[in-house]
Amino acid sequence: MSILHVDLNSFYASCAVADSCGKYTTETPLIVCGDPQKRHGIVLAATYPVKRRGVRAGMPVWQALALCPKAITVAPEYGRYMEYSEAFMQIIRSYSPVTMRYGIDESYLDYAGCEHLFGAPEKAANLIRERVKRELSLTVSVGVGENMIMAKMGSDYKKPDAVTVVNAQNWERLMFPLPVENLMYVGRASAKRLHAMGVQTIGDLARQDQAALQALFGVNGRAMWERAHGRDDTRLTSEPEPQKSVSHSTTLARDAFGDAAVCAALLQQTEYAAYRLRRLELRASLVGVSLRYADLRYESAQKRLPRATDVTDELYSALRPLALALHHGRAVRQVGVSLGRLTGEAEQLSMFEDARHMRMCALDGTTDALRNKYGFDVVRRMRTMNFTHTEKDEFTPFARHFN
Repeated sequence: MSILHVDLNSFYASCAVADSCGKYTTETPLIVCGDPQKRHGIVLAATYPVKRRGVRAGMPVWQALALCPKAITVAPEYGRYMEYSEAFMQIIRSYSPVTMRYGIDESYLDYAGCEHLFGAPEKAANLIRERVKRELSLTVSVGVGENMIMAKMGSDYKKPDAVTVVNAQNWERLMFPLPVENLMYVGRASAKRLHAMGVQTIGDLARQDQAALQALFGVNGRAMWERAHGRDDTRLTSEPEPQKSVSHSTTLARDAFGDAAVCAALLQQTEYAAYRLRRLELRASLVGVSLRYADLRYESAQKRLPRATDVTDELYSALRPLALALHHGRAVRQVGVSLGRLTGEAEQLSMFEDARHMRMCALDGTTDALRNKYGFDVVRRMRTMNFTHTEKDEFTPFARHFN
């Protein structure tokens, strides 16, 4: 089995460079961020010269500018990122019928059976890399592996603009020296516990007793041990699973304290998710909202709707009370919207409901047509005009938000 994982490098910052018409290059010290004049503004993305100075996503802008005083700051443009992401996926799908989008800037593809079209997997990876650079003026890192974890670890191994082949023969040489937190799905909490055990590298983890890890970490202990050895039986499939939910979330460019700011962010995420829902010709009868606070605590709530809908205003009207009930004036860093229990069936409405519903449908239809033609951000509601978001925005369906 040959799996490729393709990762767009420093996506938001790279889009800003590509859109600058030569004003910026990949060597320009550039930061995509919230308002640098605001204390709560944070770094959303940065070019590699800035990253080499120690700047990271999520860092306060003032701190980033202290590390790199000559950096240029630019505001995010999410509508453009969506357009670049769609163009990227069109390229990916031309190399395999079996692909899996992974966030806004990554994708897996199963290359098995495609060798007669584009050559060996490594050759295909370089074709993709060169085509993305030529057509989109963006760079990618591509991992080629025997399974999904090898491919993902390969794309992370060398950035930017590189292809790395990872297999059973070179796994130990390439991966064992890396910090254990570099291993896919090893989070900060697990890494901290592993460090306390003296496990510093992926190799250290691979050399641990499997039963002991399982006793300490449960099922995840066995999974970590397997991944440390490069083992992963997850398979991509050409049969698309039925859409279970559509989600959209964003980390705010600066912490939101007031209800109005939180609701503005919520409305924009609802617009993105509802737009996606209508493109899929689906309706939702379950809505959910999630808030992550400045102290990184997370809360969520959900509600069943009396009938399924794809109308932005109807969805937002159900989500807003949920968000306000969670908020209570605390500093919010991330806002997410989930739409679940999807159906393609339309439900019968009363005469009064139908007239109002049709007016809102007409409004959504008009804005969708404008966005399809000119880009998503060509139409924005006044309540969302001052809202910005980060490179970790997600524009993919996630069933995990619903149990």
